[in-house]
This record gives sequence, C-alpha cells and structure tokens, in this order.
Amino acid sequence: MRYTILFILVIAAVSFTACEKPIDYEKERADIIAVINLETDAYLARDFETCCATHVHDSLNMRLTAGPDSYVFLEGWEQVGKHLSGDETEDDLSPNLNITVEKSNFRMRIYPSSAFVVCDQLWTSKFDDDVTEISSIQVRLMEKIEGEWKISFVSWVGTKGYNMDETEELFD
Repeated sequence: MRYTILFILVIAAVSFTACEKPIDYEKERADIIAVINLETDAYLARDFETCCATHVHDSLNMRLTAGPDSYVFLEGWEQVGKHLSGDETEDDLSPNLNITVEKSNFRMRIYPSSAFVVCDQLWTSKFDDDVTEISSIQVRLMEKIEGEWKISFVSWVGTKGYNMDETEELFD
C-alpha cells in the first residue's frame, strides 16, 4: 500500500512538472530588454508615469546608485518612486542637456517569474561644447507580474568618466 501511494505521488509530481510550459528565453530576453529601455527612455523624456509603470510598487523595491564620491540607497516604492519622479531628477534632466544612453552586453539568468540582469551603460550628456560620458554597470532584478516584466531592484555603479582630478582627491 505504501509503495502504491508513493508511486502515485511520484507519477503526479512528474506529470505536473512535465506540464510546465518551457521558457522561451529569446522572447523573455527581448521583453526584459524592452522594459529596461522603456524605463530609461521614459525617464529621459520626463514621462514619469511611464517610467514608474515599469517598476514593482512594493516595500521591497530597491535602488542603489554608486559613483566615486557617493552613493544613494533607496528602499521601498515610496522612496524609489519619489526619486524617479521628484525634484532630484531636475539637475539630471535639464532641457539644455542633450542626453543619450546606450546599453550593451546584456547578461541574464531568466526564471519563470524573475530574472537577474546585468548590462553595461554609457550615459552621454552634451551642453554646448561640453561632453560628458559616464560608463556604468547596471544590475537589475526583474519580476514577472501578471505576464509583464517589472523592475524590482536597480543597482547602478559608475565605472569611468568622472573628473579624474576630483576622483584622485577622494582616494588620497
């Protein structure tokens, strides 16, 4: 009797796992990149409603931004949403700046309802003859909610492009 019950449980477990829909990695990868690019494009266009719609709105949403001289850590959608759409963005998004952002070298680990994403980013801003390029690495945790990918965590680490004289002073 025990073996019959065990056999039935094993068959049921195999049946349920065999019924899981396989992940279409190329489709999910393309969808994830599209959401990440939508968030960036909406942020640059000052379309904060669209930008915020790409994020998970819960207490576990986090953002960590780090450069050579400081960092910002935000925890919970209330703080992250305020950062994305609040007054802190005004200096970054001055209408006088011509900003372009290129993301490349995407690396991902994709699961049915989450994904771990790393990419390189080049942020270029132009103001008259002054051009600033900042390279960074981004790490993101994405969650699939009701069939849509959303951003749950962002970490942005500046890797080069800062004024080297100022940076050297920081580490002396």
